[in-house]
Amino acid sequence: MPDLPVFDGCQVLEKLRSGPVADLYHAVQQPLGRPVLVKALSSSILPSSPFAASLEREARVLAELHHPNILHVHDFVRREDRMWLVLEYVDGWALDELLRVVKKLPPLTAAAIVLEVGRALEHAHRHGVVHRDVQPKNVMVSKRGHVKLLNFSVAVDGRLPTAPELLDGATSFGGPLYLSPEQILGEPADPRSDLFSLGVVLYELLAGARPFDAPDDRTAAQRIRHDAAPPLGRSVSGVPATLERIAQRCLEKMPSDRFASTEEMVLALERFLGEAGVTSSHREIARALVQSGLTEEAPRSVLDTSAVLAEPAEAPPVSWALKGFLACLAAIVVVGAGLHWLASRQEGRTAARGGPAELALSPKRPAFLRVVADPWAHVVVDGQRVDTTPFARAIPLGAGTHYVRLEHPNAPTERRTITLVPGETVLLDVKMRIEGRALVDAGELPPAVDAGIETP
Repeated sequence: MPDLPVFDGCQVLEKLRSGPVADLYHAVQQPLGRPVLVKALSSSILPSSPFAASLEREARVLAELHHPNILHVHDFVRREDRMWLVLEYVDGWALDELLRVVKKLPPLTAAAIVLEVGRALEHAHRHGVVHRDVQPKNVMVSKRGHVKLLNFSVAVDGRLPTAPELLDGATSFGGPLYLSPEQILGEPADPRSDLFSLGVVLYELLAGARPFDAPDDRTAAQRIRHDAAPPLGRSVSGVPATLERIAQRCLEKMPSDRFASTEEMVLALERFLGEAGVTSSHREIARALVQSGLTEEAPRSVLDTSAVLAEPAEAPPVSWALKGFLACLAAIVVVGAGLHWLASRQEGRTAARGGPAELALSPKRPAFLRVVADPWAHVVVDGQRVDTTPFARAIPLGAGTHYVRLEHPNAPTERRTITLVPGETVLLDVKMRIEGRALVDAGELPPAVDAGIETP
């Protein structure tokens, strides 16, 4: 067996996962005897590298987010040749591992789990942090019913001056399945983007399937942008109408149609659970785990309930629970993991791995968008550049919501969200905020003129 590395005060028990940037170890912190996870830069990466800066940035984000529903960072250590985080250890399951066993959850249990994640997000949002990667593999459920949100490696933090480094060649989020429409199009994420992702999680917990599942990422991205989530009542029985409305509101295409804040969603879930007689969400979760046979012991106070998880497909051995947990937490090994997927959409590219998404040009019953920009602008619709003003044509588009960007080299990008109905023509008239007004220096002429190409 190769020699295990030594981290100050942490006795390494085993190496759990290796990544291109960081490695994850199971360790015991001495002299406390506390089980911990150590997330360390790979020995081939120096603390002076940009990757190390991203690890330190993640540590700073976690250090400010003191909340019982967020994985705690115990310590951050920087040495001349090494850098590592000491993280909280949770004895339980990753939510995606739990779903592989039980398929779907009873409404009260699902609502309780999502409420706990919502509380974590509410705290993060209050501190200017947008998670951007809310999905089951980044949620831990302990054997005692506590819920932890983890993996802030791609989070946006308004307190810090720069976003995490984009890691070329890093693995992706795992596709767009939990991302919001605005993230699919490369638009800036805000707290309502996390609400959309959490709505996908709630839907999946209730239905046993995601609302926008598709054979490939490209099709999934299109469904997220354009298709309404199938009503839960059509495929799942017993979902209360109130809980279904909460899920559907999170899944609205336009951020302005979702809950105005995470706090508003949390209050809605608390009200729903309170009316159902649930006074403690983590006890509700723990009772369900116990009565389903997934845990063998629990405090006496959590045993009096009728809430039971769906029967497991097979009884998981004890080692499965531990391995499922460790496999999930290994996802936080790669600093900035998933940012490559975001980077691939920069400059108007879509998130789908199959290549650029096609606009719904020339649909059977089109609507039209005509853009007028002063002095001129490149027109980008749903992540694809389609024309340049001032001579922009009427653009045929499918009915529904579309995201428009107007780009000029000497002006801030203008962003608009439009909703079209068949046969309608919408005029978008925008004055670009040019820095300076000299004809050529300020970019008064579109590229064809600037390049010396004669125009009629």
